[in-house]
Amino acid sequence: MNIRLTSDIPINSSPRRFPFIEKEIINEQIEQWLKDKIIRPSTSEYSSPVVLVKKKGGSSRLCIDYRRLNKITVREHFPLPLIDDLLDRLQSTNVFSTLHLKNTLFHVDIDPSSKKYASFVMDTGQYEFNKMSFGLTNSPSVFQRYIYNVFRDLIKENVVMIDLDDLVIFSENETQGIERLQRVLKTASEYGLELNIKKCQFLKREIEFLGHRIKDGKLYASPLKIKAVMNFPEPKCTKDIRSYLGLTGYFRKFIPHYSAIAKPLSDLLKKQ
Repeated sequence: MNIRLTSDIPINSSPRRFPFIEKEIINEQIEQWLKDKIIRPSTSEYSSPVVLVKKKGGSSRLCIDYRRLNKITVREHFPLPLIDDLLDRLQSTNVFSTLHLKNTLFHVDIDPSSKKYASFVMDTGQYEFNKMSFGLTNSPSVFQRYIYNVFRDLIKENVVMIDLDDLVIFSENETQGIERLQRVLKTASEYGLELNIKKCQFLKREIEFLGHRIKDGKLYASPLKIKAVMNFPEPKCTKDIRSYLGLTGYFRKFIPHYSAIAKPLSDLLKKQ
């Protein structure tokens, strides 16, 4: 990863204060990253602050607040796959395996000349990333390019599709599914890619992917999306209506004449 900036004026920040318990979490992660050579001590004139982000399971993830750096970073572009295109490819297939990659960004090296920009600071010292970090504006595009190149041949053969750190292997039957799964796992092993086994599924007839349920070669609405609409409170203002229409717009592909059905609500927004 190469980081290019539009300004030569260094971005630097003071370390943020954290409660004792959070500081322990941060220090533990820092020590692990140092051990794994994900980061190294730094004397860079650039620095960004540390932030703890709550994950769904209740645990915390150590991240870096790169917002100031991102504002002066030259954007890189790699076309992320269109959701509808991915879903179209999954239809008419019957057996699915889904793989979730672990520590995905850490598989990509940061160019030696760019490491100083990825520096971060805390009260115990300053460090910089050897590997690509979460929070950098170009991380998604750079990783998508990297992972596409890893699985390029299998993607062209319609063996696997990729959405950032999620891989879906699709096949007509279990025999083909096993053969394709072995090919994908072999490639992943060759590049040292790790899997989060708790988030993987193997040889399933039904999967949830990109907010949709896929079964028997057909696309269905996600039960979670249906539940969200059913539990949506009665709109009291135009802001609520806009939120409701944004939520129900997901069902456009499943409901014939959706626009006509939603028109009375849409018209209320036009009156402003």
